[in-house]
Amino acid sequence: MAITIKDVAQKAGVSVATVSRVVNQKDIHKVGLKTQQRIEKILKELGYYPNTMARGLKTRKTYNIGVVFFWYEKPSLSDYYLTRVLDGIISFISEKKYNILMNTFSRNIQNEGVYANFVNSGLVDGVLAIAPPVESRFFQDLKQGSLPYVLINYQVNDPNVCFVDCLNTQGIIDVVDHLLSLGHKRIGFIAGDIQYSKNSLDRFNAFKYILKKRGMAFHDDNVYFGNWTEQAGTKAVEAFWKTKHPPTAIIASNDIMALGAIKQLRKQGLRVPQDVAVCGFDDISSDMTLTTVHQPAFDMGHEAAKMLWSQIEKRPLDYTHRFFPTKLVVRESCGYYLKNSQDQKTKS
Repeated sequence: MAITIKDVAQKAGVSVATVSRVVNQKDIHKVGLKTQQRIEKILKELGYYPNTMARGLKTRKTYNIGVVFFWYEKPSLSDYYLTRVLDGIISFISEKKYNILMNTFSRNIQNEGVYANFVNSGLVDGVLAIAPPVESRFFQDLKQGSLPYVLINYQVNDPNVCFVDCLNTQGIIDVVDHLLSLGHKRIGFIAGDIQYSKNSLDRFNAFKYILKKRGMAFHDDNVYFGNWTEQAGTKAVEAFWKTKHPPTAIIASNDIMALGAIKQLRKQGLRVPQDVAVCGFDDISSDMTLTTVHQPAFDMGHEAAKMLWSQIEKRPLDYTHRFFPTKLVVRESCGYYLKNSQDQKTKS
């Protein structure tokens, strides 16, 4: 026989309304912390599970959050960046007794009705869109629909659109300045698809900007436009080493392309970092020798979920745009520790 809220209330010695507030996380401020903790303990002991369908009939909600991400060549949940964002989303949504309904879209979908069908399906109460394509039809369908939504790793100049993103420009400036401080004067850049990804465009523009700002030359032949894959990093190195003056350092727009570049450099008999320095972006690789720019993907997912939940629950938002700082993580692949060691030997 199913455990009811009334059963929980009787054992906890509180009213049904009090248990309901804890279960539904609504007006929870009216429940004392110790009482809340006691109720939560009893809920677990009795094995109580809320009837989402019944709850939905009363509130006219599905208690489902739509999480959408877009894949470049083939769908994959093995991308560490994606899993970290999802971890952040789940950590918040699960506390609020909501479920996640995931969907993936190819950037090459020709049938625009596919997006509209999902947005207007009635299956979700709101949508979290992870890195939607530039000028995406999906984004337009969201704007025209009635569902609340939050964009992740995408920003727009509209105070009414909620999004979270990292400081892409600052991240690239930091890594370029770091390489310049190590004496590099010719830096190669592996960009993502700037026609598809807003973040790719921001990182590429930041690279050009900071070189000009620091009085350094920008070389078209030392820029390769990839697609975020390891193979793109491999092809970039092949392209760079066909030029008259290959770079002495390489920055990739994500860690996966950086690792592909390192593999190809070693295949060509070049040492990293002795011959070529390599840096990535995201800090998602299991290779703990890669110098990279850290973006807090978990925190971004958590914050986006919180912003969406606040909209669904009609709670006031403190802000609609949230930028997370990046942090340069210096490891072996940039040559910093190698140079430091050589400098120490020279001084001694």
